[in-house]
Amino acid sequence: MTCNNKTSTATWIEKGEHIVDLKSKIQTFMSKASKEDLTILSNIVDGLLEKQADQHQTYLSAITHVTHDQRNEDEFELQAPITPLLYNPLKMVHGGITATLLDSAMGLRAVQSLPNHLAAVTSQLNIHYIRPGFGSRLRCVARTVHTGRQLVVVEGETYDDKNRLVAKATGTFYVIPRKPHEEARM
Repeated sequence: MTCNNKTSTATWIEKGEHIVDLKSKIQTFMSKASKEDLTILSNIVDGLLEKQADQHQTYLSAITHVTHDQRNEDEFELQAPITPLLYNPLKMVHGGITATLLDSAMGLRAVQSLPNHLAAVTSQLNIHYIRPGFGSRLRCVARTVHTGRQLVVVEGETYDDKNRLVAKATGTFYVIPRKPHEEARM
């Protein structure tokens, strides 16, 4: 499907269509790019290649280079390198990025607490920002507080690379059935 609407922010590209336009845009960008711009573009392309190789489930985790670890039976951890791609105008990690990392870590933890035929989606998220996200990496740790038939409650904390608390959150996740074609979780 191709979107030719100039007011649209999304352009759907099928193989063979608009490749020349995309190459032209990239060349224009690169001709005016700073070293930081080129580093960010390179990191994004690396992430997209990792997504193509099935190393990430989502484009967002791919372009932000999020990694994950099952710390133990009760804890799940996500880590993300801090790069200019994640900055707000004050050159610290954007609060929305911190929220997204917490939501992702807690959501994955919620799903892990359920049988394979069930999944969970966010129904409520409450975040307390403690300090700005600086350093080289953010680490989000999520723990299940309660697993019920319809709701899972999870708590999460985000730390900087000096192990200082950046944000603390709780989330409530609504339990839903998986579609028959969906694969089992990570």
